[in-house]
Amino acid sequence: MEFWIGYLDQALIFAMFAVSLNVLIGYAGIFSIGSAAFGAFGGYSTALVLLGQGMPALPALLIGAVIGGAASLLISGPILKLSAEYVMLMTLSLSILTVTVIVASPQLGSQQGLIGLPLPNFGGSDLLLPSDYVPWLAIFLAVAVAICWIIAESPLGRLLRAAKDDTVAVRSLGKNPLGVQLFTFGVMAAITAFAGGLLVLYNGIAAPSLFSLDQTMLVFAMVIVGGTASLPGSIVGAILIVAVSPVLQQVLKLRPEDSALIRPVVFGLLLILIMRFRPVGLIPERRRVLRPRDATGKGGPSAEEARPTHTGDAAEVAPRKSGERPEPVVVIEGIDKSFGGVHAVRDLSLQLRRGEITALVGPNGAGKSTVFNLITGELRPDAGVVHLGGTDITRWTPERVARAGMVRSFQDLRVFGSLTPLENVVMAGRPHAGENPALLFFAPLRWRRQEREFAKTAAEWLTFVGLDPEIRTATSALSFAQQKQVAFARVLATGAEIFLLDEPLSGIEGSAAEELLALIERMRDLGHTICIVEHSIQAISRLADWGYFMENGTVTAEGRIHDLLADTRLAEAYFGIS
Repeated sequence: MEFWIGYLDQALIFAMFAVSLNVLIGYAGIFSIGSAAFGAFGGYSTALVLLGQGMPALPALLIGAVIGGAASLLISGPILKLSAEYVMLMTLSLSILTVTVIVASPQLGSQQGLIGLPLPNFGGSDLLLPSDYVPWLAIFLAVAVAICWIIAESPLGRLLRAAKDDTVAVRSLGKNPLGVQLFTFGVMAAITAFAGGLLVLYNGIAAPSLFSLDQTMLVFAMVIVGGTASLPGSIVGAILIVAVSPVLQQVLKLRPEDSALIRPVVFGLLLILIMRFRPVGLIPERRRVLRPRDATGKGGPSAEEARPTHTGDAAEVAPRKSGERPEPVVVIEGIDKSFGGVHAVRDLSLQLRRGEITALVGPNGAGKSTVFNLITGELRPDAGVVHLGGTDITRWTPERVARAGMVRSFQDLRVFGSLTPLENVVMAGRPHAGENPALLFFAPLRWRRQEREFAKTAAEWLTFVGLDPEIRTATSALSFAQQKQVAFARVLATGAEIFLLDEPLSGIEGSAAEELLALIERMRDLGHTICIVEHSIQAISRLADWGYFMENGTVTAEGRIHDLLADTRLAEAYFGIS
């Protein structure tokens, strides 16, 4: 019986490796192959503390976890800014380098490893038999799963999911996901290091073979077999993968050396079968999605109740004399931008005035969307300045520009496909206490109360744009027009004063287009400043108070929109007619 319990112990330890990796892959979209490295950091640190300091097992494990987490933070800052492929290569290199350094270091026991470790002692008694380890390993795994669950199924986890879908869209809402990604990477590395320390204690030796690249591949297999973004699936996957060896030896009666040869084949076949017939894993993701009733305590708000109570910081447009234009809130002076030999924007100047709808019109390739990228900080101009409310924001980041009150929509939507419509719009709420790691764990009542407030506001905005806030499917499954509504509601929910709308009507027509036009007019009437890029002449004629005509990256004409559209030369340049 102790034989089988021994493999159960290993499964519990490897489940800790798997759940921590699953949070990185399934929730944060960080494809790390550094499990072996961080496990080695924790395992060898634990062994060195035990041998050198004579410290009890639990403090030694915690020191190993801290060292593993700290090591991850030292390397994760630079690599998490890279694409997924480079993150995989960098963490793979780290795992290989770590084992190489261990083998080459006599102080770490080289190939033989660190031996002579004392028996672990928990609760005042030594752990002699595999059955002695089970309750303690189960407790440690439960704590690890609880930490992973709190992170994954919280506003912080939602931010991780959104950044996994589209980092650019997250930053356009005034949030920089890098901080929570670093935090999550560090916490998961600490859990991995703690598991590495347990692996060393259980085997009674800190050896490089315990942290080889093969072990990392096993952990990956556990995540894939169990199901990504499924913490229970990782535990099931760990049990199944670890159980292969005892089944081959005890059930099929194979010799250990034969079992070692066949085991990789079994793993390969298992992964092929999973990917072919069950690509979501044995236990697919089942998460609790946010619903309007989480805010109201009942069903979602009715159409009458869902009139937004928050319309941002836009000032009401004061009555003005006939022909008098309001003050400018955004001033662009002489900006230039080149991409290699292509001069996309050249010596461009324009103004957005408070409470007006300003249109950027011109032929395809005139640089209109590039102007939006330059205004919002997504691109930095080669020359020129951008002022927002008299402040120079030329070098500001997109998230800082959004927090200052200017947000944008995108021509290609950029909704968070894995989130529901309500969760998409809740992402616009800031600052959210649940996205702060410290408040997440130590002020749960505060962030849960704020979550309810943001959910209520998001439900109101969704109903305001004509979409049911009770929709529970992923936004990626909605029609294009519905995704447009989600994106527009998300922009409105930021409460910004200035909206930059990039082709809001593209891909929609009929009643949906009419409703969107009415919404844009409504926001102008509420005092918001709007700049719109749109190819529909009918829409521009209806909406815009003022227009700028762009050709070859610069403004060649400006004026009342009807005057611009009546100019025959501009019509020829725009439509290609004479």
